[in-house]
This record gives sequence, C-alpha cells and structure tokens, in this order.
Amino acid sequence: MRLFLPLILGFSLFQLCQPARGEEDPAALRVTLEKVYGNWRDAMLRKDANAWAASITLYRQTVIRNAVVSERLPFPEAVFASEVQPPSLGGLRLLEAQAVGDTAHLVYFGRIDMGQDKELIRENILKLKFFRENGTWKYDSNRISRLDGAPEVLKTLQEGKRPDFLDSPEYTPPGTAPAPPPLCRVPDYKAGCKLQTFGYETTMSMNGITYEPVRDGLDQQILIGGLIKGHNEITLHIKPVPRPEGEKPALQIRVYILPKEPGKPGTEVLRWEAPESGAPAKVTLPIEVKS
Repeated sequence: MRLFLPLILGFSLFQLCQPARGEEDPAALRVTLEKVYGNWRDAMLRKDANAWAASITLYRQTVIRNAVVSERLPFPEAVFASEVQPPSLGGLRLLEAQAVGDTAHLVYFGRIDMGQDKELIRENILKLKFFRENGTWKYDSNRISRLDGAPEVLKTLQEGKRPDFLDSPEYTPPGTAPAPPPLCRVPDYKAGCKLQTFGYETTMSMNGITYEPVRDGLDQQILIGGLIKGHNEITLHIKPVPRPEGEKPALQIRVYILPKEPGKPGTEVLRWEAPESGAPAKVTLPIEVKS
C-alpha cells in the first residue's frame, strides 16, 4: 500500500462563449486566476519552495506536508520529486470561470500535457480550484476528468458546445473553503490500515485527523502521523446501517507498520473485530509499538 502524493497542478486560445455563473465578472476572474496558477506552476518548475508556499492555499500546503512526513519523506523536497509536470494552459479551451464566496474554479478542455509521452496525451477536462485567503486568491488543486468513457460529452466539446455537466454541483464552487487540518506529528514509523465495514458506517480518527466515513465497503489508508514508539490510539465512530435480509454486519480494522522497501510485507500491530452481538457506537483502540 502506498500513498501517491497529489501533484497540485493562462491563456486559452479561445474566448469564453457566454458569461459563466458566479459572483465576479468571468473575464476579470479568469485573468486573475490564471496569473495565480502561473505563479504556482512557475514555482513547481523552478523547485522553489518559498514561492510554492506563497502561491498555494494553506489548506493544501498542510495536507501535502502531512502526507509527505507520514511517508517519512523530507518536506518540502519531496513536493518537487515527481516527474509529472504541471501543464501549461496554452492550447486549452476555457469552458468556465466561476467564483462563489471565497472559492473559485477554472474549467478547461483540450489535450492536457503533463510531460507524458505524446501518444498518451488525450482530450480531457481540467478543473483548477482556488480559495481566497485574507482577500487574496491562492491556487489549491486540480482534477482531470477523462473522457474516453464519455464519447457523447467528448463530441459535444469537440463541436464547441457548452456541456450540461457545468451546471452540476460538482462543477459549482462550494462557496466556503475548508479549514486547514492540524499539523501532524513526524512519525517513527510509516503505517497504514485496512478497514472493512459492512452493515456499519464507520468514521476513523487518529493523531487529530478524522477520515471520511466508510459505509458498506473496504477502505485502505496511509495513517497521517503514522505511529510512534510506545503508545498510540485509534478511534472508531460506528453507526449501524441497513443490510440485505440474511446478511450479517461485519466490522474489522487492521493496522500495519509499513516497510521501507516496496513489495515487502508489513508488520501487523492491531487487529480488532466487532462482536457478533453488535459494534459499540464508539471504540478507542490502543496500539503499542515496541522498538
């Protein structure tokens, strides 16, 4: 199990076909946000840690820092270790520039070049997210949506039409930026967990970090803040959910110390299963790690 650190990824050659929804003038917003993205991209290409920190949101900077140190990698050096390049926006068509409250996005269509082989470059959707901090827009993150499984959407975009998906909640800025998570500790050991939860919605928290709830599924995570020598704790908040008739609920969590070398097995340090009589609403599980 390995955590893949997110590489947080202007000129479009085309004008916006029609005004986008939002609280700010789309043309002015586009100019502002493309400059912000350009500053971040330049910092990434130059491997300039100070310029990177100045151009990215505090939320994303903290998330990345926590992920890096949890992998027991050097921060901020590991931020610039990926061979994937942040793409230039040249040649991409701007579909929408929209701001709601202190959140905004730019959405593009075109051949997104991230330094991969030319034959692997495809026409896809690129969404850049931004948050406003202390009155200043900062770059946050990106999402690339592949279109090889959506031929009708691809055809609509190739014909220069405005796609319906831009009206969906997923393509509407939320209005409020998330609060930065706490800075996690630098762990003695890189660690991961496997959570199986069927008939329950289970929310896991550890080291001050609360993870997304898992319902009727299997989830694997790198533990932010890892494990330290001695006493550690992990807490589960558990809610029963309906199961198909005849199927019993089941809940199990396993925690591992992960090896330094990929491909080698981890060392299990915790295994807990809910009793057949039913899981408690909350359980805090100790993890004792010896040298």
